[in-house]
Amino acid sequence: QRVVTVAAARYHQPAVLPYKPENGLAPFLSPQSVDFLYNMRMVELINNVNRLSEGTELESKTLMNVITDSALDPNKIPLTNNASQAWNMDFFLQSLTDDPRPLRDDVRRTIAEHFGSFERFQETFTQCALALFGNGWTWLVQSDNGQLSVMNTFNAGSPFTAIPSVKNAVPKAASYASINRTTSRRPFTRLTPILCLSMWQEAFVPDYAIDREAYVSRFWDVVNWSVVNERLANTRSGSRMDA
Repeated sequence: QRVVTVAAARYHQPAVLPYKPENGLAPFLSPQSVDFLYNMRMVELINNVNRLSEGTELESKTLMNVITDSALDPNKIPLTNNASQAWNMDFFLQSLTDDPRPLRDDVRRTIAEHFGSFERFQETFTQCALALFGNGWTWLVQSDNGQLSVMNTFNAGSPFTAIPSVKNAVPKAASYASINRTTSRRPFTRLTPILCLSMWQEAFVPDYAIDREAYVSRFWDVVNWSVVNERLANTRSGSRMDA
């Protein structure tokens, strides 16, 4: 078995999961699948981020800041992709649990307010995931005005790697931070991720082959609704993710 290790004394490290990857996440993912995603794929991505950011101003920044500060620089596309994929992977794995608890009534009501019912939210999320062509991610996100919605991103894309509108187009190589400092109107829609599902083939093919319907269906069995509630509470309090 191939073993990938994180180079020593590097800033970025995989976050510790709230469960043991080697035990898997039944009935959703086998021990082999979780072990691969966390101990091999995640470590590979983090190693790439460390290698590509070494000696630059991005070396000591959080993954999110690496993403947002490099996303508009065409020379940093490999760094942006690896950082975004690593962030997405971590967010996805942190959204799961090996000890599922019932969904709290207040969380159910909050989600239902935006979709008509909680079941309608699940249907919408599931339909979006299955409609995604190729590799990508399906998200529950919250906008600045508090609206919850479901969206897909492709490949390593995340909800906060938006493209500026034509009206607010900026010179290439400008960063998100510099744009926000020099424009009176932020040209990016701020979407805060609440829940995420990987629709990359590396996540579902080992256990499900091409049966994506079963993969998405079993996802709901291991969602950590306590974490979802915490993320919703953080958006209400004005907290921002910067991990």
